[in-house]
Amino acid sequence: MNLLRLKLAIIALFLAWLLPQAEVSAKNQPVDIVFTLDLSGSTNGLIDDVRDNLWGMNNELNRLYPSSQIRFAVVGYSRPSFGSKNQYVKVLSPFTSDIDNIATELYKLKPNIEKGDQYVGAAIRASLDMLSWSNEKNAVKQIFLTGNGSVFLGAFDVVESCNLAKEKGISVNALYCYSSLRAKDISGWYKISEITGGKSIDVKVHKRLPDYATVTDISQLQKLASELNKTYIYYGKTGRDSYKAMVSNEKNAMNARQSTFEDLLYHKISDRYQGKQNEWDLVDYIKSRNGNLKNIDAAFLPDSLKKINPEQLLTKLLILKERRNYLISQIRQLLPFERQDKLTAYFNSKQADSDMIFDRQVMKVLKDEMQSDLAVN
Repeated sequence: MNLLRLKLAIIALFLAWLLPQAEVSAKNQPVDIVFTLDLSGSTNGLIDDVRDNLWGMNNELNRLYPSSQIRFAVVGYSRPSFGSKNQYVKVLSPFTSDIDNIATELYKLKPNIEKGDQYVGAAIRASLDMLSWSNEKNAVKQIFLTGNGSVFLGAFDVVESCNLAKEKGISVNALYCYSSLRAKDISGWYKISEITGGKSIDVKVHKRLPDYATVTDISQLQKLASELNKTYIYYGKTGRDSYKAMVSNEKNAMNARQSTFEDLLYHKISDRYQGKQNEWDLVDYIKSRNGNLKNIDAAFLPDSLKKINPEQLLTKLLILKERRNYLISQIRQLLPFERQDKLTAYFNSKQADSDMIFDRQVMKVLKDEMQSDLAVN
């Protein structure tokens, strides 16, 4: 009897050691997410549902899995302006963890909707072949193919494209944008998810949960955000464009919904963003180079800084560094770490209302997939 108890105790200790290790392994797994979007007239407004929720989905995933490398990519299809040689398909953003850069590219898209043919097989194939997917065995690899119409048009056979995705361990989730022709089209969309092991989901363009803002003094938040932007000093050939993109994204986010603006700033004051802009921002640059400004070309600095000497410039940057830290602390009071927990509780309370909502269905698939991998590992 004592020997049996000893064996059971040893097994219990082994499992107690093993399970935390498995959890760490799963939470460290790479996550590659591709939005493959039908941008034709039949899905008018889909692009808004994606770009207005980018920061929110990114924050949600990073909060749940802080050690994972999460990358997004976006592929558009069905716009004649993308070119017939490309089967009207275009990679709008390759894989990146820079969610702001993706937003910048998506906000560049013209709001007018073009009528075009939906070559779904070509869109899937481009999403497989034109992106650098993770080679890690435990990586989560998901395509969210969103659109409607027949999936059997174009030069690329959709079944072959799906079989290739299956070989690569990539799931294709078929998000059908609801239309009057659903009964005619839907069997092809089911086939895509069936072959690749993804989900088949109906979504409605511009269907969203009510805006859930956590900041009551939005004017103060906007003021602090504006002051924070003044602490960024661009440099280099592309620095000014990067600065303008940062400011433009904030304007577009505010015009979308208050929660979108909050999502953006919550990301901006996080460790995922702060200190990571050294390729175009001098304040981050001096942090990475210990204040060495020897290789900075003054010709690409803001006009007010082009004629000051390196010592004066460094002094100004150190002051801005402290100013930035202060402003971030002020914004953090309005957007505390607990904000994401509040949002999660809100989403959980609205699960019955989340059917056919793009971002909620995407997040459900990703959470289920990552929890499944956690259980397996």
